[in-house]
Amino acid sequence: MSQEKQSTEHVDTKDTTMEPGTTVVQLQLSEDGREFTAWEHSLTPLAGVRAFYKAVAWSVLFSLTIVMTGYDTAFLGSLYAMKTFQRDFGAQYKDGYQITAGWQTLLQIMGFVSTIIGVMLDGYLSEKIGRKKVTLGALAVVSATIFCQFFATSLPVLLVGRMLSSVPYGIFAASTTTYAAEICPVVLRGYLTTYVCLCWILGQFVAAGVTYRCESLTTAWSYKIPFAVQWAWPLPLFILISFAPESPWWLVRRGRLADAERAVTNLLDGSAKHHAPACVAMMVHTIQEEKKAAVGTSYLDCFRGSNLRRTEIACVAYGIQALVGSPLQQYTVYFFSSAGLPSSKAFPLNLGNSAISVVGTILAWPLLSYFGRRTIFLNGLVLMTIIYFAIGFASLATTTGAAWAQSALLIVFLFVYSPSVAATLYAIVGEVGASELRGKTVSLARSTAYLVDIVIGVLTPYMINPSAWNWVGKAGFFFGGLSVVAAREFAQYEVDAYEASGLQAKLAD
Repeated sequence: MSQEKQSTEHVDTKDTTMEPGTTVVQLQLSEDGREFTAWEHSLTPLAGVRAFYKAVAWSVLFSLTIVMTGYDTAFLGSLYAMKTFQRDFGAQYKDGYQITAGWQTLLQIMGFVSTIIGVMLDGYLSEKIGRKKVTLGALAVVSATIFCQFFATSLPVLLVGRMLSSVPYGIFAASTTTYAAEICPVVLRGYLTTYVCLCWILGQFVAAGVTYRCESLTTAWSYKIPFAVQWAWPLPLFILISFAPESPWWLVRRGRLADAERAVTNLLDGSAKHHAPACVAMMVHTIQEEKKAAVGTSYLDCFRGSNLRRTEIACVAYGIQALVGSPLQQYTVYFFSSAGLPSSKAFPLNLGNSAISVVGTILAWPLLSYFGRRTIFLNGLVLMTIIYFAIGFASLATTTGAAWAQSALLIVFLFVYSPSVAATLYAIVGEVGASELRGKTVSLARSTAYLVDIVIGVLTPYMINPSAWNWVGKAGFFFGGLSVVAAREFAQYEVDAYEASGLQAKLAD
């Protein structure tokens, strides 16, 4: 153990040039790295949890920031179907009020634009000051931005509030996946990166429950309470995350090897702490090899050499999720209402829909144990395509039964989508990037998703708004066609070659 510590303490990760006399140190690093990689690769999921239960706990805690993001993306779409919100913020339509498709689009699009800013800021700031400090700063900022939404009395003020709050939500969207991938062993990485998706769904489940309980209120509190609920998370998360260790990979990249070893020690169980020096040696060796291969550390490097293929896979996977996975998911209550269901049925149905999505996301964990990422993602995409066309054909009838059929099929769609395209995506993106560029690869992929969201976000409100195109279920034909194209595109990528286990095995050789 003392020999391993000595090997890591005498390595400068900022300069990988082999100077005379350093060959022994380099060989020791390589040997220690192989030792740790072999041990890590031999762990079963249960053994991994036992050895890294602290890392699991911190990853779970960091990912809870995504509950806020999932809540934010879901509750506004539910407010569009709320009578009091329509009355106070909408325009008169027939015998009632509607939030116009133009304003729905603007609120959605500008939120995505601000989120992209947050995602790209995370890729830059996290490498400069660390993932922990950036997350704490984002929690402080989002607490302040909620005031603007809570006290809004007009759509322009609400728009400003949405734009301000979306920047820290973008930071959360990028930082959590990267943090989970960097502090956990490879055997648990797929589970904990997909847990990020579960947190997203849990946020939507909370939003469904809150809006369901508030829908019957006849005052402004019916929509102010959903805004106020957002204050429930930042303070406790800020306090707890302030005690979390920084990512040891980030510490190694900054040349802080002693701090990295302490961080790894704090992530390991007492019986496994003696592996900490070898773990740091593995990180040092990996980063040095990537520097020799000119992997680079900038956003531009993500598009050079072998990194281009990695970036392409991450961006395409995230783009597909935004293109055909999430558009209708953000408008479930409004979709149910526009299809013909009364509000008294649409809101509780959405609550059940969110619960089913939670169950579907949890199913990703056993699926990942038996099937490759590509198999799960691609087969889920094929099933989603079939269901989209079924929704479209069901909408051709105008009966109450057809309205229930469309709504039921959308719930089935979300059940299929949750463990496949939604959850498996996080494992793919969290693993595919080189360690030097992991954070920036995730940021670029997430930004791609939001760019697609902007385009689709312009169209979706018009598709399901009764005062606009009024397609409702017929939108299934549109998204079904896009799904066919997406499946053909994704089928060409050998995603499983970049799984964590494959990368680690290659490193051990």
